[in-house]
Order: sequence, then structure tokens, then C-alpha cells
Amino acid sequence: MKGTVHIQVGRFDAKVHSPFEAKDYIKDLPRTWRHWDKTEKCWVVELYAVDTLVSALSAAGFTVRTTRPAGSSYEYSAPPPRAERHTDTWADSMYKALGKDLGDKAYKALVPVLHPDRGGDTVSMQQLNAARDKAKLQPAR
Repeated sequence: MKGTVHIQVGRFDAKVHSPFEAKDYIKDLPRTWRHWDKTEKCWVVELYAVDTLVSALSAAGFTVRTTRPAGSSYEYSAPPPRAERHTDTWADSMYKALGKDLGDKAYKALVPVLHPDRGGDTVSMQQLNAARDKAKLQPAR
């Protein structure tokens, strides 16, 4: 056995008190599911990550002790999957209309305008980057 991990399940999240060796298993959780609490010196994970974390830690040889508030029967599940993008964005339409070569020239012209570090919109820049990446994957015509 590697050590004991104590998971204190709360109403909205769970506090994970663990030895240093368990850090990598906790960090395997997506970033949005966990964060380090500097004041309590423990990891705080979302409730839906508790079962996944217990399985990973147990499989790695840790003893896991989970504490829940008295009389609680919390039901939690993983977050819903991200919606798939079915419609083309303005950037996808631009690449389709211009083709890869002209689309790349338009990309270079739009980057200084759309880049968030220069006052542009993050979402628009992400859409432009995604469209460029898709165009790279398309076979040449």
C-alpha cells in the first residue's frame, strides 16, 4: 500500500487530503474538475469526479477513505457532454468560399484584428483557428 487518501465529501464539492505521491493521480482529472486549496492544503474536486478518483487511487494501491455528512445521500453524475458543432461558423464559410490559398491570406490579415492580445474577440479567434485547422485537413483540390 502506498498511503491513505481521505476524501471528505461536502454538499457541493469534495476535499481530498492525500500524500504527495497521489498528486499525479489527482492531476489526471480534468482541470475544471479540480483545484488546489492553499489555505486548507488539500485538493478540492467536483462531486462527479469522486468515483473516478476513488477508482484511480485504489487501482494505484492507495487506501481510500471517504467521509460523507451524516444522513446524506447525494446523487451526482458526470457533467453532460459538450454539444457537437453542427453548423459552420463564419470562418468555416470564409474558407469554403475562398479556398485554402486565399483563406490562408485572409487568415493572416484577420489575426492582428481578432487576436485577444490586441483587443480582439477570443471566440472569433478560436473559430478562425478551427476553420484553418479544418482547411489544412482537407485534401487539395
